[in-house]
Amino acid sequence: MSLGIWDKVKQGLGIEKAGEGDTAGGVASAKLRAFFGHLAKAGGNLPAETAEFIRTGENPSLLLTVAGTAVQQQWNSRHRSYPRKDKAGLFKDVGLWQPGQLKRYGEVLAALEPITYDWGYYGTKKSPDWLRHAVTNWLGDDRKDQPLGLLHAVSEAGGAGLPAVLDVLFCRDAASYGTNTSVGRFSGVAELLEEQRDEVVAIQGGLAADVRAELVSTIGRLGLHRHYLPLLLDSAVGSSKKVRTAARQALTGADKADLQALIEERLTSAAPGQRAELVDVIAGTLDAAAPALLEKIREGETSAKVLAALDRSTGATTSAIAVDENRQPDGEEGFTAVDGSWIAAPPTEPIPQSTPIGPEVMAVLKPAMEEFNRIYREARQSDAAKQKWHWTKHSAEVSAGDLEKLRKLAEGSGSAQHQRKPLAWMTSSLLRHPAVEAFLDHPDITLYHLMRLSVASSNSNFISLFSEWSGPVGAAVQRRVAKGADLRTIAALWLEHGGSDFLHEHLTRNWYWALPELEAPLWPYVLQRIELLDEALGLVPQSGQNAMRAMIGLDLLAGMPALPERYRPRLMILANDSSSRVRDAARNLLRDTPGIGGSIALQLEDGRQDTRALAADWLARRGDRDQAPAIRQALKKDKSDVARAAMISALERMGEDVSEYFDHAAMVKEAKAGIAKAKTKGLEWFPFDQLPALKWADGSDVDPVLPRWWVLLAVKLKQPGGNALMELWLDRLAPGDAHRLGWMVLTGWIDEDTRTPTDEEANAFAMAHVDTRLQQNIDYAKRWPQSADYWPTDRGIVFARLKSDHAGIYLSSTADSKGMLALTTHVNGADAAQRVRAYLKDHGGRVSQAKALLEALAANSSSAALQVVLVASNRTKQKSVQALAGSLIEAIADRNGWTAALLADRTIPHGGFEADGTLDLECGDNRRYTARLDESDAVVLFNADGKEVKSLPGPRVDEEKPAVDAAKKALSNARKEVKQVITAQAERLQEAMCLQRHWLREDWESFILGHPIVGRLATRLVWQGLDADGNEGETFRPMGDGSFTDRDDGDVDIAGFAEIRLAHSSLLDADVIAAWRQHLTDYAIKPPFDQFGRELPELTKQMVSARDIMDREGWMIETFKLRGTAGKLGYQRGPAQDGGWFLTYEKTYRDAGLIVEIEFTGSPLPEENRPAALQSLGFRKLKGQGVGGSYGGKVALGDVPPVLLAECWRDLHDIADKGTGFDAEWNKKAYV
Repeated sequence: MSLGIWDKVKQGLGIEKAGEGDTAGGVASAKLRAFFGHLAKAGGNLPAETAEFIRTGENPSLLLTVAGTAVQQQWNSRHRSYPRKDKAGLFKDVGLWQPGQLKRYGEVLAALEPITYDWGYYGTKKSPDWLRHAVTNWLGDDRKDQPLGLLHAVSEAGGAGLPAVLDVLFCRDAASYGTNTSVGRFSGVAELLEEQRDEVVAIQGGLAADVRAELVSTIGRLGLHRHYLPLLLDSAVGSSKKVRTAARQALTGADKADLQALIEERLTSAAPGQRAELVDVIAGTLDAAAPALLEKIREGETSAKVLAALDRSTGATTSAIAVDENRQPDGEEGFTAVDGSWIAAPPTEPIPQSTPIGPEVMAVLKPAMEEFNRIYREARQSDAAKQKWHWTKHSAEVSAGDLEKLRKLAEGSGSAQHQRKPLAWMTSSLLRHPAVEAFLDHPDITLYHLMRLSVASSNSNFISLFSEWSGPVGAAVQRRVAKGADLRTIAALWLEHGGSDFLHEHLTRNWYWALPELEAPLWPYVLQRIELLDEALGLVPQSGQNAMRAMIGLDLLAGMPALPERYRPRLMILANDSSSRVRDAARNLLRDTPGIGGSIALQLEDGRQDTRALAADWLARRGDRDQAPAIRQALKKDKSDVARAAMISALERMGEDVSEYFDHAAMVKEAKAGIAKAKTKGLEWFPFDQLPALKWADGSDVDPVLPRWWVLLAVKLKQPGGNALMELWLDRLAPGDAHRLGWMVLTGWIDEDTRTPTDEEANAFAMAHVDTRLQQNIDYAKRWPQSADYWPTDRGIVFARLKSDHAGIYLSSTADSKGMLALTTHVNGADAAQRVRAYLKDHGGRVSQAKALLEALAANSSSAALQVVLVASNRTKQKSVQALAGSLIEAIADRNGWTAALLADRTIPHGGFEADGTLDLECGDNRRYTARLDESDAVVLFNADGKEVKSLPGPRVDEEKPAVDAAKKALSNARKEVKQVITAQAERLQEAMCLQRHWLREDWESFILGHPIVGRLATRLVWQGLDADGNEGETFRPMGDGSFTDRDDGDVDIAGFAEIRLAHSSLLDADVIAAWRQHLTDYAIKPPFDQFGRELPELTKQMVSARDIMDREGWMIETFKLRGTAGKLGYQRGPAQDGGWFLTYEKTYRDAGLIVEIEFTGSPLPEENRPAALQSLGFRKLKGQGVGGSYGGKVALGDVPPVLLAECWRDLHDIADKGTGFDAEWNKKAYV
């Protein structure tokens, strides 16, 4: 019998019959004694005894000795490192190890250190601890290409066999974070899989799902389809989604004819569930052969489950455009879009070659070199230089010879990796000299030179070149890109000179990390690497050890100018993925794809209610009104509450008449049926018995069973922003009843969510724990006296802290029942706004609940509610909450064809006041009262005789009670809204001034000046007109009587202005500013914010291209004073970084797409008052809605709106003035 490749491998290693008796030779005893030397402290001879046991197997009772608690504790007290280091050199020559010895070595380690967690070890819990220990130490020092035969022999020696080998091979690499298999650690994997096929197939079912997924991926990657086609197909229709996904991607590389034949064979005997899965496999793997085979299956199929799968697959196997077999292939020249058009990539430019850098160019760097040498000499003389790790210890003064090395690096060829030394001085954070930028921007420094320096300076991290910490070289690359440099050229040079394959790295990243702003389209480069996108989206088998991420591929696809037709079939499959992120991303990409409405409508017949509901929602989002009949047909037989709600909502969103679905008797019948099967777990707190009695708009009673069912169904649907079905229910209630129902739900939900211990409970807790905590603090203070302030030893202080901490604990969470907020969308806007605003302020850290409340407010049609969402989109601390608020505002604006700013203008609450500033309140016959705003913007009440009164009267007779109650409610609402509007709109107008927003004159007159509350603010501000060409006109102030005055009390006719904006001192001459200051003083006008009073810094020409303002670097201020001053100016704490420190205060200007950052030396969380130093002011792009990396790159100061720049710069100076001024030793004092 001839030997197979795998047998020859084992025979060559001399281990084909290895077992327990291999006592001759092996690893050196001295090395083993050294490795276990730490055991000497537990027993003097233990290292030698352990080494002898491992080498010979003698004295097996040693395992009991080393498993003792004292020995284990001693062993675990040793110094350990991750990844493992083979300091004793045990595995320097792995060929010395006999399988039995390696097994016993693992047994000793398992006895000393039982594995209690998976992190850091190869294999899973399905493998024995001894094998996992042995392999983990063997593969230390990043060893690769190790003999797989030895692993197999060791596993067999210990009775674990091939299952453990596969478990180790296809489990994640314990020493390489993010690497999903250990295949790269061993040689001979392909041979093993070929030779041991039958055994692999027989045992793979016992492996963990993650391991099986990597096994089938590797089979596909190694092209072993012929050997494993039945296994791959079985895995593709199995129970594990992860395994199914991996197997289906692997099958894309199989021979199509062989695969089709096997599928047809399986179809003849498969159960309906298996046949349905096979339909999905056909749609995703057989390409052109799929439509005919699917049609053949449909002809004789009777199973509803299989027919539903066929319906789902239709969109993936049919195209709305005629496919030309001779069309130009997709690739670097362009692609065919879903509408059949050809999208051409921009023409490429020649890749630059190396050119000499003249001495005059290198001379540009000399001033920077001299400055660095000065900094170096001063640092050498400082006390800090005595520290062991001071930067001067591994640096030196720069000489002409160093400049020559820099020139050679830039002009050179080959890899520039690991050559950072020649430019280390130039990229030092201590050096900020304009000569560096001038050198890098010099015309003779080409992209060739710049990319070589980039590879050398960035540690081969391409993404870092476009970050704010990129240093001067990265900043120079960013400037080249902004001026039109082609990313394809940059990427080609990057790879040519040793840079890593950043696109591949990005697609295989284990965590989501959005690409930075690149200032240039990336899609032409993605087309050059289209094979990577194919793999990420599952069109071809996995090519490397790490799977590419479909979600990241979808993000890249979203950057294309149109959707490529090649990805339409795959997206139709992903559009039904169980992951909402993947599903929503795929559907968004397909939103404009023609001819898929019918395919989506087929899913309305699917056996799964979620699929039917999602299909209805998808059709509504696309506006596919042609599919309304299909939805109605599905509704006739659908019994699912979730699916019916989605379908009726979809019809209403399409503009269809849905009144037929609101028959009262039918609704009661459905409600009773729904309540009978509803689950109320988690709703024990909700007072169902206290739901208000409701009436329909026609005056008839609402059956009490309906509101009870609405609450239960709303919780089940989990849509706090409501849906069209619930809106229709609420719309049909009598006036005021929807508010009463919603108010009970809103207040009850918030009260339950914010429930905390009573004062008595907090006192009892503190009393029960104060003595233990006090003793603990005393012990800690003694142990770490340098940090004694952290642990108070005063009993009163400890008690107070315990009480305060316990009193702040939330006893409940209503996050899981957030869906009931769908019933709050008709609550009076001012009331809802007040409650939600207070929640965001006091409990905004409860992110899920805050988001749910904002969704409910966004669905409220009142201006007061929308204003809260608008403010949250700019001024909420939690970035994900802020991002959601921004997306909600954009969605509302988009529906109306407005910008967010126009939406804000049109939704300013007016408190019920008429344009003349009055609010009439009827309290019965001949009892009319009028509310007006006084000079301080307070609501003042007058009776019919014009006399000021403090309150409205009570009813004289019962018939007057409804009118009096309505008047009191209107007056209360007016007072709430006036207070809210004055504050919010003053902030918004100030922001508009900073952003230099222009209003069309007609809009300004209608929505600003004509607003009964905001118009009062407008009369206290100075405005400027512009003509149709944008030329600046006169400045003026509204007088409140319909006239307008200039600074000299002359009349101004605004009819000639096309646009109007707020005036600002940075836009006006000094004499105009002085005149307006005097005017405001003479008329005793108190503006809501300062337009002319602040002395503002000016941007110099040299600073236009800079990205940071550094003129207050080193100005000291205590962190609490910084927090208070920044907070008063509207700034919020920035995100926490590694270690729990935050380093910035920020303010968001969403309309400008900018975030202002004031950077300082940082403060830990929880905060404590400590010295800090200001560092810089910068402006960052607000990237999308804050998903993933919510911030884009920093913006050049010259690109920031001048008024915004000036005001924020002044903020920086005002904050600095509250501190103690500049301190030359700020770097020491701020980091104490």
